[in-house]
Amino acid sequence: MQNSTSTSGRRLAAAMFLGATSAAMVAGAAHADGGGITGARVDTHTDPVVGGTVNMSHGTAQTVAHAQLIGLLPDKNDAEHELWTYCIQETVKLDTDETYDEKDWGSQKIGISQPNLEAIKWILNNSYPQQTDLTKLSSAASTPTALNPDEAVEGTQAAIWHFSDASGKTTIDKTNEDDKNVVKLYDYLVDMAGHATGVTPPKAALGISPTSVSSVPAGSKQAFKLLSSDTKNAFISVAFTGPDKDAVKLVDANGKAIPADTKFKSGDTVYVQLPNTASKGGVTLTASGIIGGIEAGRIFVDHDGKPSQNLILAQALNAPVSAKATVNWTAPVVPSSSPSTSPSSQPSTPSSSPSTSTPSSAPSSTPSTPAPSTTSSAPGPNLAHTGAGNTVELAGGALALVAVGGGLVLYTRRNKKQDTGTHS
Repeated sequence: MQNSTSTSGRRLAAAMFLGATSAAMVAGAAHADGGGITGARVDTHTDPVVGGTVNMSHGTAQTVAHAQLIGLLPDKNDAEHELWTYCIQETVKLDTDETYDEKDWGSQKIGISQPNLEAIKWILNNSYPQQTDLTKLSSAASTPTALNPDEAVEGTQAAIWHFSDASGKTTIDKTNEDDKNVVKLYDYLVDMAGHATGVTPPKAALGISPTSVSSVPAGSKQAFKLLSSDTKNAFISVAFTGPDKDAVKLVDANGKAIPADTKFKSGDTVYVQLPNTASKGGVTLTASGIIGGIEAGRIFVDHDGKPSQNLILAQALNAPVSAKATVNWTAPVVPSSSPSTSPSSQPSTPSSSPSTSTPSSAPSSTPSTPAPSTTSSAPGPNLAHTGAGNTVELAGGALALVAVGGGLVLYTRRNKKQDTGTHS
């Protein structure tokens, strides 16, 4: 083995370069959309650094890679809650200025297949530091001598790199790797992980479902389910933030208020009683607590998308976590005033009966022309502009002509009778 004899600070700095490993102590604030811890920072003061270097082969190329545990710290430099991760991107530089967010296997394009992630998780669960009994691990791997922590990290990291390389070409360089303990541990882990069954993806440290609800009617009750990888302990506290936080209440399914200091466990459902108000509003629901063991195998990626090697959680430890969800309500719909039921004025309809007035005894030889209608040609307020108003006018004019015609017929008949009486 090529032992690292530099100080811990120099060994940590070396991890920043191509081929750097990554094991991380992490904790931080979790958001519902990320499914767990966010904002974890690289601990550049880790002392001593556990691990060293290991000779790796990539087909025709050989490299000396730094296989070390790298520290990440939560907000406010919470060194009390430390977690550990390994690197899953051997050829990507570790940026110590980056912050890291926890992700599940399906939420990030990490370039590792599901079977290979399952193999890596088996390695994490059955090797160091998840398994602290190095005597037992040495016996399982049939190493020539008892493993020390540095050798355990180097062999474990090399096995993880074997499965995290999508090309399948990454292996330990047995020709140049002098430490037979590291080689034997690598062989054992790769062989066992390659045949492992029943490995399931790790659950998120803490989350809320749904993560966002909009346009909920004011005065209603909205349900949220709390989810965590810790399914045994009641450790989750719930609080509200935002300008409208005093307008809402946390209640149970029956609408009964829940005390602010109540602790919940994974699977519990809480309800937010929205105010019966005439205005819209919104609040953020925050769940938080110290989780009893974040599951090994969770992925940590850089927060802003800039290149920095992805990490995978190596050891389940306690850590502070939180998750957020938002709910926004709408103002009640005020019904508009009812429209008037009084009918609007309609154009007057002329009588359909012809006039019965008797014409004068000496009618003009020219039939009289009916007076034009004084009704406006514009349609009434309840008529569409489709010519309906003009139709009424034409009908009235036609009836007037019929009345005039009827009078002329009557006048003609009387004249005939008078003529007949004169000549008899």
